[in-house]
Amino acid sequence: MRILISALLGAILMLGVSCEKSNNDTSDAIDRKFVSMKLDNRIYLSEKPQATIYTPNLVDEDPDNDYLTMEILATTYSGDNITFKLATDQPSFKPGVYYGNTTGNSMTMYLLSQSGATIVSDPTSSGFSITITKITSVYMEGTFSGTLTDPTGGGTKTVRDGSFRSFVKWVQK
Repeated sequence: MRILISALLGAILMLGVSCEKSNNDTSDAIDRKFVSMKLDNRIYLSEKPQATIYTPNLVDEDPDNDYLTMEILATTYSGDNITFKLATDQPSFKPGVYYGNTTGNSMTMYLLSQSGATIVSDPTSSGFSITITKITSVYMEGTFSGTLTDPTGGGTKTVRDGSFRSFVKWVQK
């Protein structure tokens, strides 16, 4: 009888341990902060971008800093720098599309891997946009796409499949 009870308790204990919830490491994929995109046919990837939201400064006489602004900085593995700038006249950034032809919204890439060329979004064209899909006080993610131009006359480059995820830091002006 003791052997039977010991065997039953052992079996229950083994079933309890084997049915324990497994850890799938999917949280690592969600926690990963990055900027990735295709520029023409080349893929660019940056880990751990820095996103900073600057609060408006309403007490000085400069009307250019009376808006909530955001800057996202990223550096790729090959040393290329990616910069996004966004601005809004709302009390906070909200999910939605931010077009490059709106004042304060832009993307700039310094291509160290391509002889130091700089390409920018055209402020006169609606051909570039950044979409914020999710934003909280500490975290944001979104997508971007469009056309970047070389201001020295080097032509245009197409950004496709751009996406980002970053922590957000708030800074008062």
